[in-house]
Amino acid sequence: MFTITPSAADMVKEIIKNSENKNLKITICSSGVGCGGPSLKVEMRAAMDNDVVETVGDIMFHIRENIYKNLEGSEIDAEESFWGKKLHVKTTYGCI
Repeated sequence: MFTITPSAADMVKEIIKNSENKNLKITICSSGVGCGGPSLKVEMRAAMDNDVVETVGDIMFHIRENIYKNLEGSEIDAEESFWGKKLHVKTTYGCI
């Protein structure tokens, strides 16, 4: 379905470890619509009843049901940005 790079996996584990609210789950969701489909992001959010739950490596992801089909072939990576390191979902339809 999707992959995660080792550096992104380390970053996700650190986010989960440092989360003060243990009711939040690492979630893949939409951050808007871009070139050919939704722009996707990874963040801590409250779980929803219709989330699709997938484990990649040893990390459990909650994926919003309405964007699940857009993850096919995607890769989650950790990238440096002007504001520091961030998680980025690289989709097969080319949105950045």
